[in-house]
Amino acid sequence: MERASYRRNRGGSASVVLAMPDDQPPLAATERAATAGEHAPVVVFLHGVGCARDQFAAQLAGLDRRLLLLSLDLPGHGESPPLPGGGYGVATVAAAVENDLVRRGLGEIVLVGHSAGGIAALLVAATRPDLVRGVVVVDSTIALTEPELQANRARSTESDNSDWRRHFMGAMTQAWGTGEHGRAAVFRTLERTPMHVAKPFWHSVLAFEPEYLWRRVTVPALYIRSRRDTDLRLLRTLNPLISTADLRPRCGGHWPHVQCPDAVNAALHQFLTRLGLIGG
Repeated sequence: MERASYRRNRGGSASVVLAMPDDQPPLAATERAATAGEHAPVVVFLHGVGCARDQFAAQLAGLDRRLLLLSLDLPGHGESPPLPGGGYGVATVAAAVENDLVRRGLGEIVLVGHSAGGIAALLVAATRPDLVRGVVVVDSTIALTEPELQANRARSTESDNSDWRRHFMGAMTQAWGTGEHGRAAVFRTLERTPMHVAKPFWHSVLAFEPEYLWRRVTVPALYIRSRRDTDLRLLRTLNPLISTADLRPRCGGHWPHVQCPDAVNAALHQFLTRLGLIGG
């Protein structure tokens, strides 16, 4: 069975292959219908490692009613089935998302991904510009320099040399920041996610080298920063299609769509307006 892959070639280039078997079951989804009818613009939300589709409830409730909104549970998460044959690397997860969107007959979509879901969204956008109109990456780990890449590798190694679940939950606790709104539900979901799903997904994100994808993407892209120390200026130099939004200091937690949804919704509204999908 062919699996999805992402590999770096000699000379620093990279290649991506996204493919899934035809028997992949559909992903669990929550849909908010649009008032604009069958030709409404479509926005699809992808959560991060150990998370679930209900974490985008504030976006489904608060974004423009002319949009068709769809929030997915990623494979092995929430109510979605596991991947056939297992294997939860970010490229395989992205392939499952792409396959699901094609089966639903969707196209010209805007993908919004949080954390690891943002990397999956970027993979789909870079490899299937015919399917994706724009992509939004919300506070994902974006290692653009060698020291950042080395730090991620060290985090991965450290977690493997300890109690992985405890290490992961400690990292998520630190990433949350301050404030209690939504925290209990998010952490219940993190605890519930099977380790054989969360661990390889998280490790693959830490090992990921995203610069090539950012350079390759041919659709408008927005990066929203809240907790991560992503170098926004450096990111914008990679591709003229990249724009950024910084929610600091108003929102400094890693789940801004949960912790400060109004700020995220405003950034999404501005991006979607710029794409011409809704009015100002």
